This record gives sequence, C-alpha cells and structure tokens, in this order.
Amino acid sequence: MVLSDKIDALMDKKAYLIDIFPKTVPQKADNRYFAVEKFFQQNRSEFELKLTSIILKLYCYYNLTVVIDSNITENPQVEELTVLLKKCFSGEFGYINIVLAECEAMLSLNYGDLYMTAYNVSGELKELLAQLVNAEGLFFYEAPLDNFGEE
Repeated sequence: MVLSDKIDALMDKKAYLIDIFPKTVPQKADNRYFAVEKFFQQNRSEFELKLTSIILKLYCYYNLTVVIDSNITENPQVEELTVLLKKCFSGEFGYINIVLAECEAMLSLNYGDLYMTAYNVSGELKELLAQLVNAEGLFFYEAPLDNFGEE
C-alpha cells in the first residue's frame, strides 16, 4: 500500500486527542473559549515544547516516518525531527503526519491547532502515549464524533 493511502486509511480509524483541555469545551453564550484560545495561541512555546517532548520520547520506542506533503523522512535524526516540528509550529508547513508503521498508527499535527491527533493507537502504544501525555501535563482522550458521525 502506498504511504499516502495508508495515511488516508489511518485517518478513518479511531482517533484520540492530545489536548490542553481534558474534554471538548462546551460553547458558552459569551464565547469565552475564543478569548482563551487566543491567549494560548499567542503563548504557544510551552505547549509546542510539550508536544515535541512527547514525540521525541515516543521516538525512543518506535520508528517514525515523517510525512509533510510528498516529502517522506524515515527515522530522521533528532535535530532534523525537531526542525520539522518547529517549521510546522511556525506555519511553514500546514501539517505534519508521523506514521508509526510497526503499530499501524499515526500522529497528526496541524499548524495552529492546540491539540495533536493520534489515530489507531491501541495496546502498549496507547498506554505509553497516555503516560507521556500525562507527564507533560496534557490530556489524552477519545476524539468526539461530529454531527455526521465522523471524527
């Protein structure tokens, strides 16, 4: 299977969020969430460091394939991986997908989001990821379904 097809298939699997909030924030009449989101968007460095730490620690356990558009990097050097993450955080790349082929799982990070999505994580990987996320003071939970029954 071509890697792009594999990524598409993984995005159809069960998803979990690695988030600054413990669950989806309900909408309030005064839209305060957007003011809070704006604050966190303007103060992202700590959050970006936490996501980088999770990915680097995970890299110690699993092989990673980093996919940005049509560029594929197998097990990049740590310095290269951190540069790629910084470029995504800065908006130079719109997204970065990190495939863990041996687990049939993937992490996906989109520029500007205050969360990272983990697709098709289960068993040992799910447990390890939950521990790493918790150690960074973030939250790990099943992604809610939208109104169309999709994640």
